[in-house]
Amino acid sequence: MTEQQRVTSPKFYKNAAVVFYVIGFILLWQAIVHRDWAYGAFAAITFLNAIMTTLKLISIRETKS
Repeated sequence: MTEQQRVTSPKFYKNAAVVFYVIGFILLWQAIVHRDWAYGAFAAITFLNAIMTTLKLISIRETKS
C-alpha cells in the first residue's frame, strides 16, 4: 500500500492562518465585551489553530527551499 502525499500550496496555509487570527480576535473581543467564558474558550482554540497553521506554513516554506 503506497501512501500518496498531497501537495498543498503555502498560499492556502497563509490564507487559513489569517482567517483563524481574524476569527480568534473577533471571539476574544466578544469574550471581553460579554464576559462569557465560552467565547474565550473558542477564541483560545481558534488561536491554537492559527498557531498550528502558521507553523505548518513555516515548515512547508523550509522544505520547498
